[in-house]
Formats: sequence, structure tokens, C-alpha cells
Amino acid sequence: MANTLIQQQDHQLVPWKNGLGMTREVANAHDADGAMLWRISLATVDRDGPFSDFTGYKRIIMLLEGKGMTLDFGAHGSAVMDQPFVPVPFDGAWPTSATLHDGPTRDLNVVTSAEKATGAVALLEPASSAMELAPSHAITLLYVLRGAARAAVAGETWSMATGEALRLDGAGQSGTLTGQQDDTLVYRIDIDLA
Repeated sequence: MANTLIQQQDHQLVPWKNGLGMTREVANAHDADGAMLWRISLATVDRDGPFSDFTGYKRIIMLLEGKGMTLDFGAHGSAVMDQPFVPVPFDGAWPTSATLHDGPTRDLNVVTSAEKATGAVALLEPASSAMELAPSHAITLLYVLRGAARAAVAGETWSMATGEALRLDGAGQSGTLTGQQDDTLVYRIDIDLA
């Protein structure tokens, strides 16, 4: 059972599947055959255009910075992303294109295999008093969107600044999450494997 602090310098820069941009992988996992099970990443969208095809995967995207964009899912409708920190789920198989509202955006993405993994997200606003943590999932990732936080889990303590994350591996660990600033906002991502 290993818990890991992930700092910005730990991110891996990789090209988009469609070759039209780059993404910074925060964390991921693959099966024995090399197929991706799940991925958490950051991307800058600096022009209108298509998203990569992720057939076989579920996606959740959230605006972090910028004026936002509108996602066109073809026959599946559309989603206006003009407010930060609002998760937008969609099927990776849907033909998706983005239209920027006013300049580049930066977003956080969660991609999970539709057959082999499930993902759930929640926004946490830890105050100066400790918020109880009781991860019951295979992997829980606590990503600091704003401010700073301190986590105490399984007898260890981590301090996290904006853009840093704590990866908790293994269910059944108990602990606390405390905001170090009044406006601290943390994105909790829970992953389970089928």
C-alpha cells in the first residue's frame, strides 16, 4: 500500500492521440497488455478543433483556467464550459469538437476504461478544521486546484500546493484533509478497477 505525492515536475508530457496538442499526465495505469486503464492529465486547448477519439473510455473534463469553450458532441448534444471547477462527463467515443470562447483554456481530464475501470469525482473545500478521509476505492487522487492542503493518512503527513496531488493506493486507509488557506479547493478522483 503506497501513497505518493505527485509534484508538477513529475508530470509526463505526451502528445494528444490526434497529434494536435500536448497533455501533461499526472498519473495513469495500464494493464498487462499495455492498454490504458485510467489516466489523469492536464491540457491546454489553444485553438478550435476536434478532440481525440477515446472509443472504449469514459471521460470527465473540467475547466481550470481561461474563458472556457463549448464542446460539440454531434448527435449527443453539447456542453458549455464557462465556469471553472465544474466537471463535465462524456463518452470518449462521441465525436467531440471544441470551440474556444475567448483564448486558450487549461483543463483537467479523467479518462477511464469503460470495461475495466470506473471513475468518480468530487470537489472538496477543506476548511482549517480537518475533513475526515476514508478512501474506499482502489485509487484516490487528491489534486489541489486552489490554495494549499495538508493530508494525514496512514501515519504519514503530506503538504500540497496548488497543482500538486496525493495518490492514495488501497482502500481502508483513514486520515484527514485540512485546508491551509481559506479558499483551498481540492478535486477528489476515485478510481476502481473491474
